[in-house]
Amino acid sequence: MSTLLKPKTLAIIIGTIALVVIAILFFRVPLPTILLPGEAIPGWKIGSFQITNTFVATIIADIIVLALSFLAVRKMQEVPESKLQNIFEWVYEIFEGMLMDIGGKEKAKAWVGVFLTLLLFLLFANWMELVPGIDSIGVIEPLEVAYAEKGVTVGYNIKHIGPFITLTSEQVKLTDEERASIVEEAEKAEAAGHEYHPENPKGYVLTPYVRAATTDLNLTIGLALLVIIWSQIVGFRRLGFKYIRRFAMPHITGMKPVDIIVGLLEFISEFAKIISLSFRLFGNIFAGQVLLFVMAFLISFLLPLPFFGLELFVGFMQAFVFALLTFIYFEQATHSYAGDEHH
Repeated sequence: MSTLLKPKTLAIIIGTIALVVIAILFFRVPLPTILLPGEAIPGWKIGSFQITNTFVATIIADIIVLALSFLAVRKMQEVPESKLQNIFEWVYEIFEGMLMDIGGKEKAKAWVGVFLTLLLFLLFANWMELVPGIDSIGVIEPLEVAYAEKGVTVGYNIKHIGPFITLTSEQVKLTDEERASIVEEAEKAEAAGHEYHPENPKGYVLTPYVRAATTDLNLTIGLALLVIIWSQIVGFRRLGFKYIRRFAMPHITGMKPVDIIVGLLEFISEFAKIISLSFRLFGNIFAGQVLLFVMAFLISFLLPLPFFGLELFVGFMQAFVFALLTFIYFEQATHSYAGDEHH
């Protein structure tokens, strides 16, 4: 108690409370539109391919990983002088040793590159939600257009700050009658062969240029499919056609009826792995993004800061778990179920 009553401590507490009160009264921010799929950026197309903000984030994460890797190995030395080479070698040695403990030296050497590639890509893809400007800089479009294309029913007013346009915290909602009218007008515009644009928009919605890639289920399912298909290839390369025994008549218990059931469960588990990998990653990162949105919406100062630290940890752990499970699935695929190898 005596520590709390010290002038310096009291000043920090009073200052914090004052900032919170000021944030609540004068710095209300709009709550971003929360959508499950990646949002198409208006006007961004390559031929008939519509570019989404999660696609942009995926490309950025790829470029970061490739750029850092190139810079780390550009001037490699036996005794590294580059800090980046030092960091990469340190990370490599730590995770290679961990993978050796799990699958042995030969398998760790073979797949440590896959492990680190997935880890680094997902790490930057997950942490992108913490970068200022992500999810808050983009194209402002009429609420009516957002409803016709994405089903968004809540928007905000806008204000001009110099050459920039920003959303205010004044929320507007579409009524049932307005929704029906928008659908009718959008259908007429589509039938006439042109885009739907309301004359007097009731409100506006922000479509960000960049949104964390792993908040899009398309990416996480795609990665999960790649991992599971790759693990089947690893199994066939290591075991040949003996790998089929994993699913058809494996020799585990010696009791054929039981082994048939085990093989069926193994087959089903391959599909379960896809769901597990994709939804675990997507669910945690998407929920974290929504949490950051809500905290900033409630109080724009200070309150969101602890959650940024939490999301740093969650982003790393989800990337690590995905990469580690990938290695484990590869390692499991090398086990023979033909009765001539047991682990």
